Amino acid sequence: MEYKLDYKLIGERIKQQRLVMKLTQDKLSEAAGIGVQHLSKIENGKAPLSLACLVALANALKTTTDFLLMDNLEVAVPQLIGEAQSLFEDCSPAEIYIMLKTAATVKEGIRHKGMAVATTHR
Repeated sequence: MEYKLDYKLIGERIKQQRLVMKLTQDKLSEAAGIGVQHLSKIENGKAPLSLACLVALANALKTTTDFLLMDNLEVAVPQLIGEAQSLFEDCSPAEIYIMLKTAATVKEGIRHKGMAVATTHR
């Protein structure tokens, strides 16, 4: 069974993180050791990338390959829920309440104000 990666979603995540870090394509491509044109094609989902290139981009973006691949991973949601749960482990009830209210506001903004940057393919 062959699994096809959605390179468009990977490219969107790379671009999203690049913009968060306020990097130009020139700076990111230099840091990752790839050509600017190749990076542009990757960000637009028009070129596949090797594992070595993915790792180089993740390192240059100071993120993980999991983050860049998350829209292609079936285990992403349960893993993310587990990570969110671990954030609450050492919190007081008041802190948990504030965090939940904040998360609800962010969720509403993402869903109703068109702030989502990447969509899942499922």
